[in-house]
Amino acid sequence: MERCFIRELVRKVEFGCIENGQPNPSAIEGAVNAVNVVFGTRLCPDVGRSRVIHLRKRYNTFNWLINRPGVRWIPRPKIVLINEALWDVIERENPFARAYRWDTEPAWDELKIIFGQPKNEPIHNSDDEVYADPLKNRDEIVDEIPPDHRGSLRSADLEYFEVVFKPIFRNA
Repeated sequence: MERCFIRELVRKVEFGCIENGQPNPSAIEGAVNAVNVVFGTRLCPDVGRSRVIHLRKRYNTFNWLINRPGVRWIPRPKIVLINEALWDVIERENPFARAYRWDTEPAWDELKIIFGQPKNEPIHNSDDEVYADPLKNRDEIVDEIPPDHRGSLRSADLEYFEVVFKPIFRNA
């Protein structure tokens, strides 16, 4: 249901119903109505407003997290790499960030569309730098995923990492 709601909010952005990251009541009501039609529910617009508040909190928290020093965000496999000691500090500062310790933000791309591209998105984590010349950052990338941290990655992420990066490192 949430993915459907988020998808409808993205549509509302495309139609111009959401500007400057501020969904208006009619856009939220339209998204709730779409969810009601698809799932046969009877949700009221208040549920939609509370979901938007929660989505904004997820957006703000994840944006805050990936912009912290010592945090590495790799967008394509959607992996957040953080030292275990830094996690303890992050969880004390923002308990809501605990949700991202074992999983990433699955709707990050959609949340950026809905609430706007972050003004201070980390440059060091851009696709261009990580993927333009994989051999340039080879040692850095290998060192960033310590063996004890591999257990916190999802198996699909590990498969992607091994398919994309391992052949590059073997040939170097």
